[in-house]
Amino acid sequence: MKTRILILLLAAILLLPCLCACADTGKENQDSTKADVEVEEDIFADVDYEGREFWIYTSTNIASTGMGNSNFMIEGSEEEADSSDIVGSAVYKRNLDTEELLGVNLEYVHCDLMYTMVADDIKKHVTSGSDEFDLIINDLFPLAGLSVNGYFVNTLDDEYHFDFDQKYWYSDYMTDVSFVEGYQFLLAGDYFADIIRSAHCLIYNKSLYEDKYGNPDELYDIVLDYEWTQERMLQMIEENYVDLNGNGKADEEDRYGYAICDIWGCSIPLITSGDCNYMDRDSETGYPIITIDNPRTYTLTESIYNLMYSKGTGVFAEQELLNEFARDKALIVGYQRLGSLEHLRDMENDLGIIPYPMLLASDKQYTTSSHDTTEVGVIMTTAIYDMDFISTVLEVLNRETGKTVMPQYYETALKVKYTDDPQAGAMIDIIHDNFRNVFELAYDNAVGEPIKTVIYGTIAANSFNVSSKLAKSQRSCQKRLNTMISQCEKNFIE
Repeated sequence: MKTRILILLLAAILLLPCLCACADTGKENQDSTKADVEVEEDIFADVDYEGREFWIYTSTNIASTGMGNSNFMIEGSEEEADSSDIVGSAVYKRNLDTEELLGVNLEYVHCDLMYTMVADDIKKHVTSGSDEFDLIINDLFPLAGLSVNGYFVNTLDDEYHFDFDQKYWYSDYMTDVSFVEGYQFLLAGDYFADIIRSAHCLIYNKSLYEDKYGNPDELYDIVLDYEWTQERMLQMIEENYVDLNGNGKADEEDRYGYAICDIWGCSIPLITSGDCNYMDRDSETGYPIITIDNPRTYTLTESIYNLMYSKGTGVFAEQELLNEFARDKALIVGYQRLGSLEHLRDMENDLGIIPYPMLLASDKQYTTSSHDTTEVGVIMTTAIYDMDFISTVLEVLNRETGKTVMPQYYETALKVKYTDDPQAGAMIDIIHDNFRNVFELAYDNAVGEPIKTVIYGTIAANSFNVSSKLAKSQRSCQKRLNTMISQCEKNFIE
């Protein structure tokens, strides 16, 4: 009882300055209060679309990594999730708040298509003149390939209600993936939660690390000191191979330093984070220029070759990769994304999260890949007549996601619920804050696949000598790029 009284007294003391301030009815205080109200006023407060439907063509295709699909953070549930589902409850609230503020009804049509089928599906809708969808959410590289051909709305028009200076929009990401300066077709922001969920990361077994090196958090210090390079990773991989069955050869019964499922998918984040200087932009026109034929690409290819073919690297079936890792069959598991953490909550040993390594220590900058099938947004040109409505709803959805959903998913779920490692948050921040090299993931397929056919193709053929192939590939890819630039000029530039 005494304790309760003491708490009430302390609360009253803390409230006293506020009560005194409220008692001050002077003009200065009134002006200040009025100014505060004006600053906080919602610019969309007077908008009312009177129950109008906002139709979203949302992808429900399951990601190949086994981490499911991100539509649960778009559509949510018709009913508020239980209190244990903090992300589901936040998505429900975001959608409800948006609907009530703007007087809209969010409606969804599911698109369960492989990435190879997405482009033809969208072409069909646009060429038929269909305006049934206000927003499309689907895979990065097929949407990027369509963006130069006039299928999507340029979102940079000043008359639209997008505020791309806000943090809930990923401006650098959208600029990087823009083909021509002044034209932005692909949308990336907090609302498109798959960008965060599909951010590549490496996950390591802290118990195995402690058995080998001692302090299980030492790897975090290596990352923070910018010593986490592909060379350091290779050293660690080879040091942690153990011939558990003693038969003198690497097989499925052994323990590995690095677990992968294939060369292609597992090379993508290494190529992106290693930064092969894939492209540059013309200083006058801003057009992209393919620059992949350079000494750094040669060094990077050899480095990835060494990682892929190390005795310390074990190859497992994709569907069993996380299970084998959870069974202590590898120190580090590749091909994973932040969303993969949702499926490792029951792992017996503690796990750690780190970014993919730099190529060289002198780089002093980590780079995050969000994969080429990351789901982003576009608006079909058949819906351009109603961009006032569409841009308003999308702006509010992104804003409310930044306020409601991301604090729960990013700060609570990722950093607390999915891992109890107090230092993992700093690593997740590095992964989250360093999306770069999106262009090469988005357009490699469209310009002739110098990454897939040359870098991956050479490594898959058990070689790392790409110098002779890259020169030829760069020339042919630049020709295709020039054709795309001409198409852009024809479609968009007067």
